[in-house]
Amino acid sequence: MKSRLGSAITYSALVIFLAVYSTGCQQSTPPVEEPVTSEPVVVPKEEPVVKKVEPAPVQAAEEVVETESSSVTTTHTVQNGECLWTISESADIYDDPFQWPLIYKANRGQIKDPDLIYADQELDIPRDSSQSEIDDAVHEAKTRGPWSLWDGK
Repeated sequence: MKSRLGSAITYSALVIFLAVYSTGCQQSTPPVEEPVTSEPVVVPKEEPVVKKVEPAPVQAAEEVVETESSSVTTTHTVQNGECLWTISESADIYDDPFQWPLIYKANRGQIKDPDLIYADQELDIPRDSSQSEIDDAVHEAKTRGPWSLWDGK
């Protein structure tokens, strides 16, 4: 008796499922069609607006240098989870992760292994690197090979 009741319940559930599935339980609204007109739409032509631009006041060269140097970060305190790659990638540092060897070379006194830096370390960020030094650092970062323990070379 119990097996017939269980079979009947299973059969009933299957029938209900198929009925709902076949009729679709999600009903979508029909797409709204916009009326098509055969007349062209005329858009009035606007006259261009001409604004008179005043030249910006010229700053003395000393003021410009002070402004640029005050907004550039020259040190960085390492946060938990950071590495030289992510520090170098930061927009206020170099905005290029491949320049991490510049930071490593400037901080060799406190970084023995470039793959291992510690939170709260205060790193110097060199800003006066020549283009050839930057190119060398990028080349070193790209050709270092697969990650491995630093061998000191």
